Amino acid sequence: MTSPDDRITIALARMRRDGWLPLAALSIADAEERVSRAGRQVFLSDGANSERIAVLRWRDVDPAPSQQPPRLARRVLSRAATKVLVIVYALLADPGADRQAVTTDQVLAVIKLLTSRPGNTWAVPALQVDLPIAGLTSEGEVGWGPGPVMQAWDQATRDVMALAARQLWEHPSWPRKIDG
Repeated sequence: MTSPDDRITIALARMRRDGWLPLAALSIADAEERVSRAGRQVFLSDGANSERIAVLRWRDVDPAPSQQPPRLARRVLSRAATKVLVIVYALLADPGADRQAVTTDQVLAVIKLLTSRPGNTWAVPALQVDLPIAGLTSEGEVGWGPGPVMQAWDQATRDVMALAARQLWEHPSWPRKIDG
C-alpha cells in the first residue's frame, strides 16, 4: 500500500516528467502545499477532449539557467522549434484573425512568405514533435492549438511572445489573410 505522501510524490514526479497530469490523478490541495515550498504552483488547464489537467509553473518568472556548477538541466527548444513556436503564437494571437488552432499548411505558408524558402524539413518536425512534447502546443481536430504549458505561461513570457508576434505582424510579408 502506498502512503499519501508517496502518492503525491509520485504524481508530482509524473507531472514534471510529462509536463502535465490529469486532474483526476492529483490531490490539488496536497500538490499546492508541496510545490509552494519550491516556489512553484499548480495551474489548471483544459487538455485534449476538454479533460482538465494540472501543469506545474513557477510562481513568478522562470528562473534563469544556472551558470555555476552544478548546472541543472533545463529543457531548451532548438532554434528551429523556437522559430516555429513564435510563428504559431503569432498566428494564434493575430488580431486580424480569429483562430483557436493553426494548421501545418498555415505555418509552412507563413515561413514561405517570410523567408522565400520552404520550411518542411525543419518546421514540420518541430511542429509535430518538439512543441507537443514540450507541452507548448497540442493537436486538435483542425490543427495545433495552445498546449498546457503555453496556457500556463507567466505574464513576462506572454509579454515577450506578444512583442515577437507584433514584430512578425509588422513585417511587410506577414500575410493579412492566411487560411489553409
